[in-house]
Amino acid sequence: MTNPNPADLARALAELRTHHLRLTDTVEHLVDALETLRPTIDRTQPGGWSWAHLDTDRAPTLWHQLDHFVHQLNTREELTNPHHIPPCWHQHPRAVEDLTALLAAWQDAYHRPAEPTTALIVYRHHYLWPTLTRLTDTNTPLRRCIDKDQHTPSPEPTNDGYLDFNGHPYAPAARLAQHIARDIARRAPSNGGLTSPPP
Repeated sequence: MTNPNPADLARALAELRTHHLRLTDTVEHLVDALETLRPTIDRTQPGGWSWAHLDTDRAPTLWHQLDHFVHQLNTREELTNPHHIPPCWHQHPRAVEDLTALLAAWQDAYHRPAEPTTALIVYRHHYLWPTLTRLTDTNTPLRRCIDKDQHTPSPEPTNDGYLDFNGHPYAPAARLAQHIARDIARRAPSNGGLTSPPP
């Protein structure tokens, strides 16, 4: 094997650089073209699935969709004890949030083109049964209703009787304000990074 001529190597390297620049330029143009095809999504505001942010137009629609979905789950999936969703599901905020998330996952899996897809089994295995189990697990609001065969309201969460480390009544708003002030004081103003580890 002979050693390559330095002039030939320089020429080959120049050709490679030219090809590399052309490929880089082509990739950049393709990325730009794809970006123009992608719909612009405003991520600064919650979408149409956030109950706390729904308006009077979207909320009734989502309630009806969710009611139909729950009925479909109970009948099509033949849900019986322990996974049957009781008729008072809508009175339990945790159930509403989990069932809404499950409905969104169902739509993502089933509202697709007609060709075969694994999205359906992914939905059933990773979302449907874990969510139903979590909703109806021991000592959950729905489980209490199922066990008593009647709606059993969950007690409102309260901080009454909760004490701080000094034995004084815990003041959540004041403690949160103090925590935020300490956190902000630890941050470097120029890059927003932490100057000391979080507590």
